[in-house]
Amino acid sequence: MNRHGFTLIEAVLALVVASGLFLLATGTDRRLVRPLQHDPVAWYQAVRVLEQPGKYQFCSTTGTILKLWDQQRQTTVHVSLHRQILKLTNSRGQGYYPLLKHVVAVKWQATPYSGLVKMTIQQEGLPSQHVLLDLRGKDS
Repeated sequence: MNRHGFTLIEAVLALVVASGLFLLATGTDRRLVRPLQHDPVAWYQAVRVLEQPGKYQFCSTTGTILKLWDQQRQTTVHVSLHRQILKLTNSRGQGYYPLLKHVVAVKWQATPYSGLVKMTIQQEGLPSQHVLLDLRGKDS
């Protein structure tokens, strides 16, 4: 018996091989190829930047945006979340100083104590973290 074409099994096998090569070449699922890496020191570095002695003083918060007074430059700055990056910008949203990556949610809450702010942060793949920030500026 002469065969002049592909059998159904050969066609399905060729389709599986072709789609596998396509997925491998494009790398569509990066999480399987390269899992999310977390730097345990990054959290402390972000807190350290915000708590620099004589640098930032707490002004107000709107829940997701923290407003600070930069005592060295005599201007207002904002700490906010944009595209999973916690960043420090000027009051008009210009400039860009990334503090922490892979942030899903952040919440700022003023405490009854002057200059102390509670920060609740959720990073991708990690449990929520809570910290009290000392943002009293030069008066601390």
